[in-house]
Amino acid sequence: MKKLIYSLMLGGLVLLAGCFETTQEITINKDGTGVFKSTTDLSSLLGLLKQMGGDDTAKIKNTDTTILLSNLSDSITGLTPRQKKIINQGSMNLTLNMQDEKLLIKLNLPFQKIEDLQILKEAVPKISAAVMNKLPGTDQVPGGMGGADTSKIKSFDNFFDVTFSDKLMLKTLNKEKYASGKDGDYMKTLQQLSGMGSPVKANYIINLPHAAKKVEGKAAKLSDDKKQITIAVTSDDFFNDPSKFEYRIEY
Repeated sequence: MKKLIYSLMLGGLVLLAGCFETTQEITINKDGTGVFKSTTDLSSLLGLLKQMGGDDTAKIKNTDTTILLSNLSDSITGLTPRQKKIINQGSMNLTLNMQDEKLLIKLNLPFQKIEDLQILKEAVPKISAAVMNKLPGTDQVPGGMGGADTSKIKSFDNFFDVTFSDKLMLKTLNKEKYASGKDGDYMKTLQQLSGMGSPVKANYIINLPHAAKKVEGKAAKLSDDKKQITIAVTSDDFFNDPSKFEYRIEY
């Protein structure tokens, strides 16, 4: 059963930036500090787990635990000293409740200046892989699974270039990466899910310290007070019209 749990959670990791439904929220304070939060809802995996595991799923204990990233950063390969400094301030919470069929992974990363957001975006996949390796049951991983090449993991954000400053937030499609990467094995799997009527949902929320001066984006919606931008997209959008993920925010 532990092996099965790990298999499903590894699948969640592969789709971490957009599995079933993910919400990324950026909040910027007036002094330029802020917090980056990412909530990944993998609850639908538990229904599948019950079908596959039968009565054995009753033995799975509920979990609600917080992992301090400062305990992991030294073990994450490829991080720069600046990335480690930022990551050390963060945490990740895992909530697993079989009865309620709830499986949530919440990442919380404070930052000291806007430019740190670009550093965090680059480091998040590495953080996620390291946290997954610390979850209960990973010591029971079948031979070969523990060495999964997480460098092959791709999320929607891998195909976009982002710019963050104290006046401008910009996200644009990297056409070269999109053309060469959207047909990879991971993306083909994602496309198959969409084709079966199960598009992956991704929500982006940006909370500004003051009213936006100008907001552009096909899917971007501005709140009445002009301080919050929300973008709700799916894997269908990614394959059919990736420009829906793009935005330009002047504030």
